[in-house]
Amino acid sequence: MTDPSEAKKDSTRIAVEFLMLWMEADRLAAATHITDVLQDRELPEVMHVVAGLLNLNMFLAFELAKASGAEDYVAWTGEYLRALSPRLPDAD
Repeated sequence: MTDPSEAKKDSTRIAVEFLMLWMEADRLAAATHITDVLQDRELPEVMHVVAGLLNLNMFLAFELAKASGAEDYVAWTGEYLRALSPRLPDAD
């Protein structure tokens, strides 16, 4: 059985890889790679990858809250996301 903390780290590492690829100019290549990885049978279940993406987002949001001087990172992040949500552009 896989150690849950190791599975969490692995899925978050995959999320970091996906984000780094997505930030590059060639999004089609990134999307192709991400699709290939998600179809790899050696990979943890897709739900674990989604959890990794959420872990990464939470980490980055808390870093933003910390840099903004927030004392309650969860509350600050919730307020930030509520304000951000209506301003997001349509998906490509």
